[in-house]
Amino acid sequence: MSAKIGFKDFIKQKYSGIFGSSGWNPIVAGILIGLINIVSYIWVKKAFTVYTGFLNWGQHIYRLIGLGNIAGTPKLIPLLEPTSVGDIGAIVGAMLAAVLSNEFAVRGVGSRVEVFEAIAGGVLMALGVSLAFGCNWGGFLSAITSWSLHGFAFLIGAIVGGYLGLKYVTWKSERVALELTDSKGLTQLLNSGEVGRSFRKSSSLYTPLAIAIAVLALLIAYYTAIGNPMIGGLFIGIAIGIILQRARFCFATAFRDLFNGPENARALDIHKGIAVAILIGSIGVFALKFMGMVKESIGVAPVYITNVIGGLIFTFGTVLAGGCASGVLWRAGEGHIKAWIALLTTVLAYPIFFNAIRSYTINYPKIFIPYTIGWIQAFIAMIIFALLYITFVYYLEYRYRKGSGY
Repeated sequence: MSAKIGFKDFIKQKYSGIFGSSGWNPIVAGILIGLINIVSYIWVKKAFTVYTGFLNWGQHIYRLIGLGNIAGTPKLIPLLEPTSVGDIGAIVGAMLAAVLSNEFAVRGVGSRVEVFEAIAGGVLMALGVSLAFGCNWGGFLSAITSWSLHGFAFLIGAIVGGYLGLKYVTWKSERVALELTDSKGLTQLLNSGEVGRSFRKSSSLYTPLAIAIAVLALLIAYYTAIGNPMIGGLFIGIAIGIILQRARFCFATAFRDLFNGPENARALDIHKGIAVAILIGSIGVFALKFMGMVKESIGVAPVYITNVIGGLIFTFGTVLAGGCASGVLWRAGEGHIKAWIALLTTVLAYPIFFNAIRSYTINYPKIFIPYTIGWIQAFIAMIIFALLYITFVYYLEYRYRKGSGY
């Protein structure tokens, strides 16, 4: 029998389990993401997405510097636009999680190459989103759980884009291998943009903690004062930020290392989480739309070959940037300068691409799957898809372990 412990030690154990160095299981993260997407539909009448918030930020920035004509007119201020509020919440949530886990630190960019990658990645991500009608959330995860066909088109492109991203990382490592003789340098390059558990801790965590708490308190006070329900979107974003940071849940890693790569095992675990999130989220949203609690058209976007191309371009861009749309947000909350560079770049690039491309793609057909094949048939098809997805991931894990000799 284990020795008795006091209540204080018991709480410390629980705290360590939540904010310890081991992090959260990606499958647990997937379960929570699926549930939160359902809550998001109920509370703010939409799934959690990212890039509409970036569009809002970019439009306001261009308007401030007198270039609003090239970016379009923002519909709302950032603190009242639902996706923008969720994005802000994700950064704050990730910062809180990083500080409480003793994982926050301002991390500089390693080289000029990484600066170029962050900028190029941010631009490609913005271009891809403009073509695909969404990122790894609005164009994929939240799209599929909204029962929109365009999410499946994005998935095809994302698999190819991730594979090309791995080829780029491999090519870069081989180039440097000709110049580097120490394994440490090669390993650092191979994992460029993907931060593991070994990183420099901030000398003082009080400042970022104070900033996160102050921002949170001000936002809560603001929404309370004006009586706006966007406080729900804020808390949803905070929850997403905490979950993603604790589970190191990044779609860039998932697609880059799906078949091979430096973090193949973690990529497969993330895909398990994605599959579970799709299964839970799609069932919940199905019920909400079937019962008429939310509009069936929410989350449904046009689908065409451009969605596949956009998914490819976007995912390759995430590999360069060192994080997907949400990955950039939670890494920014952790203190990564490269993430902030990629974030600023994609925020500035997206309004331009949006205005240049959207008028040509907006008239493609919007396919809400239950309307096309029937509600019951669509439900059965989604269950089969989720099960096949999970089975495929476990097959890849089996092949990986067999090749590794265990």
